[in-house]
Amino acid sequence: MIALFIQAYTLLFLFTIHKCEELNPYLEALNHKPWESVHKYIEVRPGAFLFYWLYYADGVRHGSEHKPLIIWIQGGPGHAASGIGNFAEIGPLTMDMQPRNHTWVNGRNVLFIDQPVGTGFSYVANETLYVNSDIDAVKDLLKAIKGFYKTNKEFRNTPTYLFGQSYGGKLCPRLGFYLHKAMINNRLKMNLKGIGIGSGWVSPKLSGLAQPEYLYHMGIIDLKTYTSAMEMARYISHLTDIKKYVLANNLHDLLYQLMIREAAMDINYYNINKPKPYKDLAELSKKVNKYVKPTLVEVNQNLTWSWSSNNCCQNLVDSYLVPSNKFLEMLLNQTDLKIAVYNGNLDVITPLAGASSWVHALKWREALEFRNAERIPIKGNINGFYKAAREFSFWSVLGSGHWVPEDNPIAMEHILEYVLRRF
Repeated sequence: MIALFIQAYTLLFLFTIHKCEELNPYLEALNHKPWESVHKYIEVRPGAFLFYWLYYADGVRHGSEHKPLIIWIQGGPGHAASGIGNFAEIGPLTMDMQPRNHTWVNGRNVLFIDQPVGTGFSYVANETLYVNSDIDAVKDLLKAIKGFYKTNKEFRNTPTYLFGQSYGGKLCPRLGFYLHKAMINNRLKMNLKGIGIGSGWVSPKLSGLAQPEYLYHMGIIDLKTYTSAMEMARYISHLTDIKKYVLANNLHDLLYQLMIREAAMDINYYNINKPKPYKDLAELSKKVNKYVKPTLVEVNQNLTWSWSSNNCCQNLVDSYLVPSNKFLEMLLNQTDLKIAVYNGNLDVITPLAGASSWVHALKWREALEFRNAERIPIKGNINGFYKAAREFSFWSVLGSGHWVPEDNPIAMEHILEYVLRRF
């Protein structure tokens, strides 16, 4: 009788385990298409760990070093590349754990890095280890990338492209310049070929000035609110000119509150034509913790993954309005990297007009040629336009908000093909 009981209990246990596996949509998706990947922590400072997650091109590790590598840097600051970039935008699976038709992993290796420390799966031993400036954030990223190439030597000669979105786009020029210097000084073996900046917060001054303009011309705020908002935006612009970034940031928060309150609408600042993404992102946090985290054997299982880290954001508040356009100018003047800036027309956070303003204000050797360049349609006028001079291009993407890869994958694929063409 006892033997029968044990046998029945064992069968029930095995059945329960089997059912749990069946109910895990992440594992089910991987059973359908086993995307090979590798993940790891890099200790960038004592007690500070950055997490990276590499998806091999086409889901196959063998021979992947012969296909281009894209390093993806998310924004926020404090938004997790392992979640937003991966599941919401460009990874092989969607937030519903279904196959993505336009994944960047088709034909390309994609390396997601959760940054700064404390974001996503990255973590710190104590709160004193959060970064407080863009300089420190990029120094950590530089160490993480060096650590990646130390472990994955087969990718040292692989053509590599750095892509950053929003605040990640602001970090990209500085990071790209640091990587370039490390390469030419023989402190880093990698083959950096290009940079993509999507919805980049590169010039907070000009993007900030464009925000009330955009909301007013879209009919979302009235003339009274627009007048007040523009007055405040111009004063914030003045404060950034004299490097009073802390005061400027405090006023920028008030400017946002003014525009949101007076709009009297539940506006999605990422894309004015779509509902806010926060509910879906909260659900993603639950799914990652329940289904994904247990499958990642190197991950610190004691942490709770979240799509956004408020601690990371608050610790970088004094750097939020610090621009990075000078580093972009140095890259344009001192390197032959292929650089693309792209922005959607439905984006309130980094309005397209603001992006156009700072792009055309860049001081570089081919600035006049770029300003006079003709606009070219992106696979038909419905997807937008781009203009280019030498290795630099600017893309106005129609029908897209802050997350260009998800909102207009056709245009985004064309941008990728353009940047990676020399491969």
